[in-house]
Amino acid sequence: MSQEISEELINKIRYYVKKYNSKRDTANKLGLSYDTGIYGKTLDLLKELMWNGYAFSSGKYGLKEYIKLKEYFPQIRRTKMYGRMIYYLDGKSKIAVNAILEVSNKKVMSYQELKQITKVFDTKLSKEEKTHYFSGEK
Repeated sequence: MSQEISEELINKIRYYVKKYNSKRDTANKLGLSYDTGIYGKTLDLLKELMWNGYAFSSGKYGLKEYIKLKEYFPQIRRTKMYGRMIYYLDGKSKIAVNAILEVSNKKVMSYQELKQITKVFDTKLSKEEKTHYFSGEK
């Protein structure tokens, strides 16, 4: 059941949107609900990030979805490595490093390359994890 909005409220909304330059701030100021617009591909990306701590782009998630989520969740990060875009949450960079290395199909990598990857993600791997990637075992 929809409720009719008065002309006075419409004018207040227009005024606050111009003043604050933000629909969200206007809704908060007037005590109205605000639809975040998180649905479709953006919602799918958010679900995968919440479930795994990371998500690969693979063509179905684009920059538009990332920007939308970043607006509401500033802790989301993204990095492109080996031609793949990976989105991940703060605190989940180690999981993201392991995920990108698992899908990279590299059998053996140099210590320097591994060091550069962990630096990009601002994380460190344990000695066992490093050995795993040097041994070529996947």
